[in-house]
Amino acid sequence: MKIRHRLSLLFIVSVTGVMLLLYVAIYYYSREFHRSEFYDRLSARVNLTEKFFLEESRLPADLARQVREQFLLKLSEEKEWLLDPESQLPDSLNKFLGGKIAFLQPGDEIQFMDQQRQGLARIYELDGRHHLIVVTAIDEFGLTKLANLQHILLFSLPFSLVLVGLIGWFSTRRALMPLDRNISRAREITASNLGTRLELPTQLDEIHDFSTIINDLLDRLQGAFEFQKKFISNASHEIRNPLTVIAGEAEIALSADRPAADYRKSLETIANEAERLHQLVNSLLSLARAGGEGELPDKEDVTLGNILQGVKDEVGKKHDVSFITWQTLDEKLAFQTISCNPLLLRSALANLIDNAWKYDLTRQIDVSVNTEGDQWIFSVVDHGIGIPEDEIHLVAEPMYRASNARAFHGQGLGLAMVDRIARWHGGSLVVNSSQVQGTTATINIPG
Repeated sequence: MKIRHRLSLLFIVSVTGVMLLLYVAIYYYSREFHRSEFYDRLSARVNLTEKFFLEESRLPADLARQVREQFLLKLSEEKEWLLDPESQLPDSLNKFLGGKIAFLQPGDEIQFMDQQRQGLARIYELDGRHHLIVVTAIDEFGLTKLANLQHILLFSLPFSLVLVGLIGWFSTRRALMPLDRNISRAREITASNLGTRLELPTQLDEIHDFSTIINDLLDRLQGAFEFQKKFISNASHEIRNPLTVIAGEAEIALSADRPAADYRKSLETIANEAERLHQLVNSLLSLARAGGEGELPDKEDVTLGNILQGVKDEVGKKHDVSFITWQTLDEKLAFQTISCNPLLLRSALANLIDNAWKYDLTRQIDVSVNTEGDQWIFSVVDHGIGIPEDEIHLVAEPMYRASNARAFHGQGLGLAMVDRIARWHGGSLVVNSSQVQGTTATINIPG
């Protein structure tokens, strides 16, 4: 069942329950009001009966005549009894008054009902004797009004329910109309048109919030799809280049008999391109491993000196570290511990130094470590070609290479991997660069 139908049904059932309770309350209090009002009239008739039968001889002539005229204006089907409380009551009264009369004092009264007939009994004392006066009658006017009220309530209920149902259906339909439109728009969204967004209602309600969340999700999905397409395109291009060179060299070598030196040259070219392809594949796998989310599964507390020594050993396998200026750590700082994945953190720092070495032909590279609060600051500074200002924000994208760096060998994966490792540690990579002064790459991670 659709939400619109459920809401309409819930609205109808709720309003029906409320209306039934209201109708019952109206009828009940109307009936009690008419009964109470009629008992007041019966009480007045009992007073008149007492004066007419018991005290007429004691009243002035004018007052006695007035009482007689009022007494003649009887209620509908009125009956009066003037009885001795100590004598046997008529059967029609005994079932209501029997056993109660003995406990009544002068002025006390009893109200009772016999189906539609209402009655009132009261004890009077006159000349030292007790008298019981009972008056019963039928409130035909009140019963007629109650019957009309009952008919009005019963006949108005179905029409009210139909009206409530229509109001509920149109109200829910109007309220959920933005949702219906967004459902239609959502059905149109495919991988080929991820730029389509849901409509945001003018009212800041739950549908507006849900549509905003879905649009944010679509923004992230579109970014992920575009990144994936761009990454695959760049990766396939980078992989295709060494494969093309390898295939071309092999075809040339096999096309005719050649001197051994030519074969050696071709094999060297193939070996170099195979190594380049190997490094590219390893970088892609490293980037994939560093691309996870959440806490590192194997964080451990490692001294800062241990981390830096590992970086020096790794960089020393490729470069002459004598050209690199390492900040001199005092003993206290070198023995401080940092919670990290040591292999990935060393790899990130080594990548930053590799980049600096590659693009700084003067080899003026400075490596420093500082602390700010609970943050560790690892900085690598070079004086190389720098990065164009309008491209700095793109350097952490996989396979992206700055426009002035394409003459240098590389795949554009180093900084992307460093950025992933920094974020995986709960930190960040910050790159500041100038084509005049060089580049400063900084990793900030919590200790």
